[in-house]
Amino acid sequence: MMPTTSHDLTPGDVVTYTIGRWTYRARVIEDRGHIGIGGRQIVRLEALDEEDFEPEPRRFELAAAEVELEQPAAK
Repeated sequence: MMPTTSHDLTPGDVVTYTIGRWTYRARVIEDRGHIGIGGRQIVRLEALDEEDFEPEPRRFELAAAEVELEQPAAK
């Protein structure tokens, strides 16, 4: 998959991101806008496939350019 461009992601999209050699899945829950360095789009994500021991969903923000679109949101 190709990395997304800064205007591709919308809430509901499922994306993947890589940390080291591990790839994880997350759902876009909010478009924070172009507030990153150089006007990069920042999105708020909620991790998918979490273990049951987590009491709350893991939520965090990344630049849209750092994730890859796996599945677009249902229209």
